[in-house]
Amino acid sequence: MNLSLSEASQLFHSLSDAILPNEQREVLVFIPQPFLGVFESNHRITLGAQHFHAPELQGAFTGETSLNHLKSLNIATVLVGHSERRMHFGESDDKVTVKARKAVEEGFRVVLCCGEPLDIREKGEEEAFKFVYDQLKFLELWPTNLLQKIIIAYEPVWAIGTGKTPSLDEIEYLHSNLHDQLHEVTQVDVPILYGGSCDAENSKAIFALKGVNGGLIGGASLKVDSLLQIISNAC
Repeated sequence: MNLSLSEASQLFHSLSDAILPNEQREVLVFIPQPFLGVFESNHRITLGAQHFHAPELQGAFTGETSLNHLKSLNIATVLVGHSERRMHFGESDDKVTVKARKAVEEGFRVVLCCGEPLDIREKGEEEAFKFVYDQLKFLELWPTNLLQKIIIAYEPVWAIGTGKTPSLDEIEYLHSNLHDQLHEVTQVDVPILYGGSCDAENSKAIFALKGVNGGLIGGASLKVDSLLQIISNAC
């Protein structure tokens, strides 16, 4: 819940104007729900939705946004399982599974978030990996055509908005093992983004790690200069 409409408009247009038309890296922006009908995707920026209701596509769910609403606004990518949705709105692993499945069945691309809290991280890398993989284990049962609509975003919960980040070795361990385990079981190479205090200063080193295919950027995305530097670092 950041930025007024005028502030969001300035950021969106400044970013759009600064990105080269032939940019090879996809820039995907998850904008606040009230602004979904205000901005439109273009050849520089793809818009996505931060939240939606599922599995129902319509009905008496006051205050919710349906996948049908998003389709009518030409939104084709959705965020599912973000740590703040899990923490503040009680979205359990089961709910995340239902939402992700319904979205891909309706033709959406899903950025699926996963990550461990501090108490799990303090038990070591293997426990952190096990916790995170358990959040994604339902993907093992999905057919290839649905898996191809999934992008994973690993966001260590304890690093979000805190300025703390795992070491580069810890990030690489988690990403490479997630990639290898999922590929072994599903035979699909699912892209994995890193999120969690990823900024203009550390993103170049993070994006160079094995298994890191881009970033899910939080606070650093609210200023155009820092966001442009992060995009530039995603080579």
